[in-house]
Order: sequence, then C-alpha cells, then structure tokens
Amino acid sequence: MGVIQSDRVEIAYEASGSGQAGAVILIRGQGTQLIHWPESFYEAFANRGFLTIRFDNRDTGLSQKFDHIAGQELETLKRRIEAGEEIDPPYTMDDMALDVITLMDELDIDRAHIAGISMGGFIAQLLAAKYPSRVISMASIMSGSGPVDPSLIDALWTVPRSREVFIQEWVEYVRQFGSKKYFEGDEYSRRIAAAAFDRCYSPDGANRQLLAIFSKQTTRDWVRTISVPTLVVHGAGDLLIPPAKGQETADLIPDATFKLIDGMGHDIPPGLGKPLAEIVLANILSTTKPAI
Repeated sequence: MGVIQSDRVEIAYEASGSGQAGAVILIRGQGTQLIHWPESFYEAFANRGFLTIRFDNRDTGLSQKFDHIAGQELETLKRRIEAGEEIDPPYTMDDMALDVITLMDELDIDRAHIAGISMGGFIAQLLAAKYPSRVISMASIMSGSGPVDPSLIDALWTVPRSREVFIQEWVEYVRQFGSKKYFEGDEYSRRIAAAAFDRCYSPDGANRQLLAIFSKQTTRDWVRTISVPTLVVHGAGDLLIPPAKGQETADLIPDATFKLIDGMGHDIPPGLGKPLAEIVLANILSTTKPAI
C-alpha cells in the first residue's frame, strides 16, 4: 500500500498490474474502503495489462480524516438538509473528484479509465464532465445523477456502533440490498465487515461524505456535457438506487451504453466481480488497444 501526500489531501491506495495497457482507477461508494473491492473484480483489469488503482476516499480507510467538523456540528447540518435548507458542507463532491486528479498527478498518470460505484459513480461522472482531458472512458455503476431526495438522509446516516453491532448491521445490509444471485453467505459478510471495522471505523467520516452527496449542487445540465465513452451499469435487483436512476443517467449522456445485470443488487460480491469487470473492460477496450 502507498500513500500520496499533497498539500491538499492524503490518499491511501493500492496498485496492481503492469500498466502496459494504461491505467484504470476504481472509486468506492460512501463509507466503504478499498478492501471492499473483490479481487475477482480488480484483478480482471490487472490481468489485461492495466495499472489498476484502488484507493480510500477521503474520510474512509487509511486516507485523511476531516475531523475538524464532527459530532453535533454534523447533526446540525443534517437537520438543515432535512428541512430543505442549503448548507456549506465540510467538503463537496467536487473536492472528492479533485482528490482523484491529485492522486493521478502524484502517480504521474496523465489519463485513465475511470469506474465508480454508487457515490463513486457520481464522482466518476464529475470527472468525465469537468476533467475530460484526464478521462479516457467512464463507467458509472449502481449510481444515478442529479439531486438526491433529502428525505433519505436519515435512513443513511451513521451512528456510532460497537464492533459486534457494526458487523451484524453489514450482514443485514447485504441480505437486504446485496446481489442475491451472487450471495456469498453471512460468514463472508461478517469477515468483510470485521476487516473494515478493524482497519478503520469512522462514522463521522461516512456522514461527512453523506453531506457532500446530499448537498451537491448538481443539475442534469453538466451530465449532458459528458463526451467520453460512457458505460452505465445497474443491477436489476438494486433496492437502494433503483435501476431507473441508471437508465436516466445513460439517457442524459450522449451515446452512453446502458447494461442491466440480472441478480445484481447494490454490492459486488466475488462471484459478480469477473463478469462485471468484463462488461467494463468491453467499454475500455472499445477506446484503446492493450499492448498485450
């Protein structure tokens, strides 16, 4: 594992693959860490010669925490969003997109293929719209576009939990929202949750990310400006972000391809990793010819 240290943010990352075919950058969703990527997914890119970068978004994992705004201050901002008010969040989705550019700069990556899931899909869209010279292709997975309903913030808000409760809640989350066709069983969910808790437990960090999502000043106008080759993937069984949100995103982006995956929910278990990667790779390989 490496850590890039710039004057604006510290980001922890892991890399695999030779890079002969170029670079692929994978962006996680809200509150999750780079260890949540299944090896079957990221190694599919590395095995095709791509330098494959996984990283912890700010406020998760081993990346920089922004604890100067925490606790009751976060609760106050949450209540203001629920009341329909605009807020000045600790940071924005634009800041998180710029983190990816910072990571690329520090690793001397001029251009890359970008793939993001959930919140990471929002970030991938921002990168494609605002930094098109740095993005070769973009994949937005289990995500949407445009404003998020503020009434949902309470259901997604994180409160401090013990290790045991955190693990059990992740098990229940996967049961409810996960990819049922590819379900690995409760024991697998427990192992992932335990590893995530032990590596870094940051409920305030997850909530700061959530504030960035709910306060993002996005209109569908900027989504329509995306011109890089775009793939939008959604699970037919996604109960957290409905498939219609993915279809809407694809409809807004000129020439975007939309793929609906049967049995996929709002996660990527190991059994789904390789088939999902192959779909993303098809979009990538339509833009470049690997050197191997």
